[in-house]
Amino acid sequence: MTGETKMIIITSNEDIIRQFSLNKPKHTHIVDLDNNKQVTSMNNNDNNIMNLAILTELSELNSKNDQIYKRALDSPHHGRSKQVKPSKKSFDMDCAICGDRAIGFNYDVLSCASCKAFFRRNAYQPLEKLKCLNRQNQCLVTRDVRRKCQRCRLARCFAVGMRRDFILSEEEKQQRKQRLQENRNISLKRSSTSDSSSLSPEVSPNSESHTESLDDIDRILMDIDYNDENIFCHNSFDLNEIESTLSAEDWISIENVRSIFLSNFNNHNTNCVCVDISDRTTALLSWSQFISKIALSFIDFFRHIDEFENLHDDDRFTLIKYNLLCVFAIPKAYLYQSVNDCCSFDNNVLAEQRRRFFILCGDSNGIRDNFVDVVHLLVDLTGQDPIILSLIMLVFIFSQGLSMNIEESLLKDPLAVYRAQNHYTQLLWNYFVNQLGEIEACKRFTRLMTIMIRVQLSSKAFREFFRTQYMISNIVDKMAPLMQTVLNIS
Repeated sequence: MTGETKMIIITSNEDIIRQFSLNKPKHTHIVDLDNNKQVTSMNNNDNNIMNLAILTELSELNSKNDQIYKRALDSPHHGRSKQVKPSKKSFDMDCAICGDRAIGFNYDVLSCASCKAFFRRNAYQPLEKLKCLNRQNQCLVTRDVRRKCQRCRLARCFAVGMRRDFILSEEEKQQRKQRLQENRNISLKRSSTSDSSSLSPEVSPNSESHTESLDDIDRILMDIDYNDENIFCHNSFDLNEIESTLSAEDWISIENVRSIFLSNFNNHNTNCVCVDISDRTTALLSWSQFISKIALSFIDFFRHIDEFENLHDDDRFTLIKYNLLCVFAIPKAYLYQSVNDCCSFDNNVLAEQRRRFFILCGDSNGIRDNFVDVVHLLVDLTGQDPIILSLIMLVFIFSQGLSMNIEESLLKDPLAVYRAQNHYTQLLWNYFVNQLGEIEACKRFTRLMTIMIRVQLSSKAFREFFRTQYMISNIVDKMAPLMQTVLNIS
């Protein structure tokens, strides 16, 4: 195809898509952006199918050398679908419902003024009581004809993700403004008296065992009063300022991260029943293969993040090698179910299977229980919001020294890693403030810091426990190669 013109066309025009599909021109690919894993190749050439071959290689290689995984992280992803960041100056975006010019994110969806007002008026109307204009429930919703079929327009609003729980009544708006004003007054009063207050002496922490440290963290979490109005920030915002904490660019970054997170973990198989627990050696080897596959999903997620992809090659490898264990509980928190889950407290088959595995491996220090506790803490903190969980995962992966491993290599460009961590920390804070208000955001961040410490301690104990199990069983050469790196054996 040397000398031929190559072009990328992005369209939502169904007529154009239909023509491409019917004519089937050669050397043409259709990528469904609503399904990142679906790629249609018109000429059925296997070389044209988008895949993650370089990541698959990780689970198939049989070597202890860290350079294998470093090479995989260094290699460019020629086939992966890259998220495109819009220019800061170009925010003429289309309404997700009708295609008109959007005015911003309304009720969690990029939309125009007309669709915003329409959804506010009709969000609580039951769809089944509305009649479709053509009685087929498939009317086209565009700028020119959006007013013709109320039923299909409302269905379209829900389909693209508009949330009626985001609609505030006038009374709720007034209450919110009043609370913000009260918080500002409290902040001003306390800041005026802070100069005359004396500082309490600093208490140096004692060195405790892992179990005692985790108990201390539990007490801290229990002591946090979720209704304590004494928690405040010195820079309170009014309602308009809170709504502006997230710019259009911020919302686009958040949506990119959310979509990448869901494409990697929404249908993720974290079912531990696939681990063979017929005997100790078999269980350890089977578990290493199971965890290795999950690790590949994490690597794929991070390689779709520009800030990670643009890091120095050695720094990408170091962050994956030492911080990967610390983020394992995050997708599990998103997928967690209160019943019939391997991390639930009831005696279901999955939970019993997980308990038997850890008992078989000689767990007497509550390694499994610590992991389950972290999952539940994250569920409670985030409400299983994929945006919060994905942002936390990025904050964690960019945290140098999170693993508390003295063997961790120094970063080549620590400033770039710090900037990435700071960016996603700020984004997480702004999202909390936007969704919950500043006081609740302070409470959530306080809880997140204690959870982060718990993650550090439990991950360190987890790594040391399994390193010991594989080494004393003399099966290091037989375990999944990627796990040798994650457990810092190789």
